[in-house]
Amino acid sequence: RHLTLSLEEVDRAPNKGAKELVLWKIAHEVVSLALEHGVAVATERLRYLRKSRRGDGSGRAFRRKQHRFAYASLLRKVHSLARKRGVQVVEVNPQDTSTIGMLKYAPLLSLSKDVAAAYVIGRRALGFREKLPRGYERLLRDERFRGHVQGFYASKVQELQAKKAQERNPYLRRRLSREIGKAKRHLSLFSSLQGSPGSQREVTDGRNSPGVNPWRVLRVGLFLPLLGREVPRDLSPLKVILHRGAWEGWKGGLGPPPGGGPKCANVHFG
Repeated sequence: RHLTLSLEEVDRAPNKGAKELVLWKIAHEVVSLALEHGVAVATERLRYLRKSRRGDGSGRAFRRKQHRFAYASLLRKVHSLARKRGVQVVEVNPQDTSTIGMLKYAPLLSLSKDVAAAYVIGRRALGFREKLPRGYERLLRDERFRGHVQGFYASKVQELQAKKAQERNPYLRRRLSREIGKAKRHLSLFSSLQGSPGSQREVTDGRNSPGVNPWRVLRVGLFLPLLGREVPRDLSPLKVILHRGAWEGWKGGLGPPPGGGPKCANVHFG
């Protein structure tokens, strides 16, 4: 059972003062719930939160920055109120909480990606370690899957380079350069899987591992190549892969991969 507190009211607030009032209201709700149920509050460590950067004040990027600012401001208010009212606050390293939530708990428990990330934060605060599901372990050892993903990103790099060569608009050329760089990084990350994945304990604890972070490799290999988006809205198709590692099931009853494989068109990096 979970309760979701939306920040939409913050978005609708007409000015900074009104936004602050809404954030304080939500913070009071969070701390009051903790007191009512006799539990602690688990949050990401404040010092790990990304700070907003200077922007032009428009578009999706600006809205994301606004949400990060509101989120950080809300957490500070929750921490302040919790201290005053005697509620314990447990801060955890936020590394890969969103990725683990999307890959594991969103499909497994039919949660939204945001609730799934919060679930991982709560588990981490309780001291649980996140084991890689056996289906995902089998998937990472599947040479055909690895070849499929490497082919997807290699093809994507070539496609983007061809577009850049024909593009004359400097703004679009810069955008294509960023997409090419990102595709190359994804290809390099997946190619590095030829070694052994990193220690699960080290990945969960947030420490650097001499191996490859398997959660990040899975995100790169599953989201865009198979689901067709860097951050898919529907993560339920991962459930069969999570349990059985049966990614080629797309060819059967599940239909073709939404991402379309190496020849996928009209897929852009966000």
